[in-house]
Amino acid sequence: MKRKKYNCRKSGCLNGPYLGGLCRNHHDEDVALRQLRADALTALHSSLIDEELPRHQHLRDELNRLQEYWSRVCSVVQTQRGTPVMPLDEAGYAIEWCISLAQEIVTAQRQVAEGKAISTSLEFTQLWVWERLQNLDAGLRSNGTRPE
Repeated sequence: MKRKKYNCRKSGCLNGPYLGGLCRNHHDEDVALRQLRADALTALHSSLIDEELPRHQHLRDELNRLQEYWSRVCSVVQTQRGTPVMPLDEAGYAIEWCISLAQEIVTAQRQVAEGKAISTSLEFTQLWVWERLQNLDAGLRSNGTRPE
């Protein structure tokens, strides 16, 4: 009787599993993404990226501005009480938007520290996140529609 050969659980990957059902490459990618998310959360809570403040003024200002929203969103989620500006049903999404922008800020700070140019993905993520947060500030849903 033949034993079934298992593959990596990532769609389309035919490599054998290494750890947690993922091949070594996908496992390493997963670990790196989880670490980036943890570093972004640290930045949101403490303003520190790799144990220091962002060197680039634009990144520092962007992180400070984002932390103001982060504080509001966390307050709504912790108390389970929405506000007209931050409805409870939008707060869960806003958390993920803040984290995604913080991840881009962390990545950009690391690029600056290495002497590289900042990736354009930071600018696109900024535009996307701030548009949604500004919609909430205007009393709209995050997608720009009026609440019912």
